[in-house]
Amino acid sequence: MRGVIKDSALKMNINNASVVLLNAKDSIILSDVRTSSNGSFVFSELYNNRNYILFISYPGYLSISKEINIGQIKSIDLGSIILTSKEVLLKEVVVKSSIRSIQLRGDTLQYNTAEIQLPPNASVEDLLKILPGLQVDPNGKISAQGKKVKRVLVDGEEFFSDDPVFVTRNLRSEMVAKVQVYDKKSDAAIFTGIDDGIKDKVINLQLKQDKSNGVFGKVEAGIGLGDQFTPNSAQAMINSFKGKRKTSGYTASNNIGQSELGATEKNQLGVKNDLEQYDGKGLPQFSMVGLHFDNKWNKDRNSFNGDYYYSISNVAGFDSTFSNTILPVGAIKRFANTDFQKEGFSHKMNFTYKQEVGERGTITFSHTASYNKGASSQQSASSDLNSNEQFLNRTNNQTNVNSEGRRIQTSFLFQQKFKQPGRTISFSIEQQSTSSNEQQTSLTATEFFNGKPSLDSTRSLDLFKGKDQNLQNLKIGLSFSNKINNSFSFILSANSVYDAVNDNNLSNRIFNPNGSIDSLFSTIRNDSRTIFIGNLSFNFVKNKVSASLGSGGGTNRLFLNNLIQRKEFERSFAVWKPFARVQYSISDNTNFGISYRGTTVAPGFQELSPYAFNNDQLVTFSDNLSINNAFSNKVSLTYESFKSLTKAFTGLVVSHNSTKNPIKLLSNINTSGAYFLQYVNMAGYTDEEFELTGFYSKSIPSLKIQATIDLSGKSGKNFSFINGALNKLIYNIASAGILLSKNKSGKYAIQLGSTIYYDVNSLNERTKITRNNFFSYKLKSAIDVYLSSSLQIHSDAEFFRQGKNNIFTDNFDRMVWNAWISKSFLKNNLFTVKLTANDILNSNAGFSRVATSAMFSENRYLAIRRYFMLSAIWNFTKYKQIK
Repeated sequence: MRGVIKDSALKMNINNASVVLLNAKDSIILSDVRTSSNGSFVFSELYNNRNYILFISYPGYLSISKEINIGQIKSIDLGSIILTSKEVLLKEVVVKSSIRSIQLRGDTLQYNTAEIQLPPNASVEDLLKILPGLQVDPNGKISAQGKKVKRVLVDGEEFFSDDPVFVTRNLRSEMVAKVQVYDKKSDAAIFTGIDDGIKDKVINLQLKQDKSNGVFGKVEAGIGLGDQFTPNSAQAMINSFKGKRKTSGYTASNNIGQSELGATEKNQLGVKNDLEQYDGKGLPQFSMVGLHFDNKWNKDRNSFNGDYYYSISNVAGFDSTFSNTILPVGAIKRFANTDFQKEGFSHKMNFTYKQEVGERGTITFSHTASYNKGASSQQSASSDLNSNEQFLNRTNNQTNVNSEGRRIQTSFLFQQKFKQPGRTISFSIEQQSTSSNEQQTSLTATEFFNGKPSLDSTRSLDLFKGKDQNLQNLKIGLSFSNKINNSFSFILSANSVYDAVNDNNLSNRIFNPNGSIDSLFSTIRNDSRTIFIGNLSFNFVKNKVSASLGSGGGTNRLFLNNLIQRKEFERSFAVWKPFARVQYSISDNTNFGISYRGTTVAPGFQELSPYAFNNDQLVTFSDNLSINNAFSNKVSLTYESFKSLTKAFTGLVVSHNSTKNPIKLLSNINTSGAYFLQYVNMAGYTDEEFELTGFYSKSIPSLKIQATIDLSGKSGKNFSFINGALNKLIYNIASAGILLSKNKSGKYAIQLGSTIYYDVNSLNERTKITRNNFFSYKLKSAIDVYLSSSLQIHSDAEFFRQGKNNIFTDNFDRMVWNAWISKSFLKNNLFTVKLTANDILNSNAGFSRVATSAMFSENRYLAIRRYFMLSAIWNFTKYKQIK
């Protein structure tokens, strides 16, 4: 194979240009040469029927790559190959070469984005959308090579508790020099240098040096017209960055469902305040304030990272549910309608301080605290019918709840490395205190028909419920690691956990509040749990192979003290957690791994002895103190590959999960539709699930399109008991999706995608088989057109269909179309006016259908629909020049 390299403008031969020959299959370099004085090059010893990539570069010129196919004739003359001078096409070349600058450094995929030119004030989210291998959905959630990105860091540090959506939508693309994507190892693995196989997909935004010193931010306000309400939105953010010190403040208020700030923080703090959560049901009003500060000093030996949040929420709406519960004989159909309103506020604060001690020691002190308070009310009406459409019961309920919760968690970690590489010791202690208080009034009236044509009996229940819970938790851990030689190492650790729970859940009659408590609906308990686990793992690393093998084992001791029933219960359960992992690096950019992890699944307090506080007229829980451990196994295979020149990404994960003797709810339902529930082991049975997810993304140079294919599938079975009969649910779920994206920086960005789902499941009860197969799909598109540097048009649409099945005999169709247009003014387009149209077709109906082992349900609810909003956005920047 031969050719000649020439200049595009002068047609002169280019001497000493770099010509690299790569294997197209895995991008491995096979040979490289420099052009001679007449610009020519030659490659010999090529194989027949082989695909190659030719990569050509020379200083001051745009680098190019060509795909070459060698057939039966090896002596191919490529003729003249033209390189374009950057001086000739500077603007176009800067954009193309920057997107092409993707490097794999170790296990980090790095996009060099400093020269990508997006419109002024474009967000990091806009930047991520045009990077090959990354996907951003309409809610701002990010996937990298098919895996969900759990954290977004700024210069390696958490920013507003690394909430991905908040970071990507509120930082500007012009600040980012590099986008780094990698699997972040656990803190323990980073410290010891010994891989434990625990990883999370993470994006790190590396800021430009001249953009990390200064003040920037934005102020936005909007109001409009809507069919359901008057939409409004206001937010402001200010950031002061100076080297490694970052100070930020954020405030927002809206009624259009935007509540991204602090979503990750809620999970980290363990705050599960339903009064604040918004799942798309109802019409919401949110207000929030957030503060962030982080800094490093003393040559990075000291660091501090902290956040504070305050939020207020109010959501009102209604929903209706139809469910079909399959019984060994017949079925129960339930129709329920609920009106609800909930409001609340919360404070959250967290900080982490790190300090190096001596030459190799580190101490870390962390503290988190939260307080929330709220109120909710709901009115519901429900009816249960048998398979012959005869009434079993009708219930009306009104419930009002006032709640309050506090949580404080403090942790201390000491880590020490020794002179001998790989030898470390660490000690940790964590204390957590949680308290919650709830006052609830519940009025219930139920009519029982028992399948008869006329009313059989009635019952009213009025309860005043008081719930007071206090939890104390203490965790202590000690770990030691050591390298035996350059290839072998081990980790030995011991961990203990102590929990103490005091529950006072009392129910009195509303119309006799000073009377004695109703023991059928009350629980007073003092429970505790002590866990001790020892772990030993051996690790091996040599050349392209890394492996680990080990196990954890110990005891889990539970103590229950029921003060109302005056009975105590104590029991110990064995803990066993074996694991193994092997990873092989096929090449620098291709990895294959296999892992196994097993663990005992012990019953908890609520499974052994559920609170009577949870009983009502139609649901009664009972104890089962003889439950034994279940045991779960998970085997996973992973494959990842990246080819930089062709921008091809491949990811595959195959896993098998099984749980032996699983702990399940045993249900007995009488002729009135009342449920009697008890947790039991499914002795002799094993729940199983096989899962496959695949991702492939590749550039199509001829069309200048990045094509991405997603594949996923689940196949499994699980078991349960209803009215003494065994239910076996067999399910097979498959989906396939394709996404085509095409963009020209500063001109347009287009995405077209489709996903098809097919669900096949059957429920076997003795000789009775119920099938519930259905087909669904999504079609989605998003288009951004930049008519000029100051005028942008956006449109996105999604069509969703969920097909009918044996239970639900109609298709559900929904088409949601959104659009906006923006115009910027002033110097550097710092002031923008934006007109938004949400759900133009007014078709955003709240809807979901689910299938479990014995129940199929459909839920329809009030959701945000069509509105129009006019917004004004002012961006401000003042960067300090670096000398």
